[in-house]
Amino acid sequence: MRVRPALVLLPMLVLLAACAPEPAPSPSPSTSSTSAPTSPTPTPSETSAPTPDPTEAASEFSGPQLVNLCTEKTRSLAPDATYYADMATTEWLAEKSLWFVVIPKTLDGQDSVAVCAIGGTPKAPTFELEGETLPSGVADIRAELLAGEHDGES
Repeated sequence: MRVRPALVLLPMLVLLAACAPEPAPSPSPSTSSTSAPTSPTPTPSETSAPTPDPTEAASEFSGPQLVNLCTEKTRSLAPDATYYADMATTEWLAEKSLWFVVIPKTLDGQDSVAVCAIGGTPKAPTFELEGETLPSGVADIRAELLAGEHDGES
């Protein structure tokens, strides 16, 4: 009767052994020749220019930079407004390669938000959209921006 539990465990041990990671190959020592040293052949990654990655471009901006850019761009719409940068949100819209920035603000007791769609780089930012709206309009502006239906101002 003791053989039966061992037979049940045997297939499990075989499966576990198959799942075990293989050891990494150890580097083999290379033999050096007595001829003159030659420079190593460059690998393709050393000779080709890197392809720009939109996610890398997204990481170039910091949240405070985006909020400052949007505040500066929309300040002319309501010069006396109070911006709440600490409550601002930034969202990377990969489909459009843009940052969507929303900054709550008040003017004469009225709540609104500044909205911007910022692309480019910190040294050369581009604005696809800048404006202001009521807080309830943010989702619509974002959807229009993603759909390519926004005219650039709100």
